[in-house]
Amino acid sequence: MTLITLIGGGVAAALATTVAVLVYRDATRVGVDIGSPSLWAALVILSSGASVATALLVPDAPIPGVLVLAVLGPLLYLLERDDSLHDDGPPDPTHLPSGSDATDDRDE
Repeated sequence: MTLITLIGGGVAAALATTVAVLVYRDATRVGVDIGSPSLWAALVILSSGASVATALLVPDAPIPGVLVLAVLGPLLYLLERDDSLHDDGPPDPTHLPSGSDATDDRDE
């Protein structure tokens, strides 16, 4: 293993751990609806670790695919966090999400 690979892996591990700690603290503060904060932090570590392992073990892996795998955990957490903060109840097909009424003035 080359020195560059070891340094890159160490930097990636430190970055993934930092992001996982931030996700854990934020999930504890916000109180996400699904799962526990430790599960969300584990998802971040798992997706980051899988992307690093893919980049190291599969030299011909496409970079966009590795990047998608790297951001999968934090992206899913951010989507769940947004849903937990802005959940307004069950969907209503008769109203627009902005809260304004859907009226049609053409029939007047």
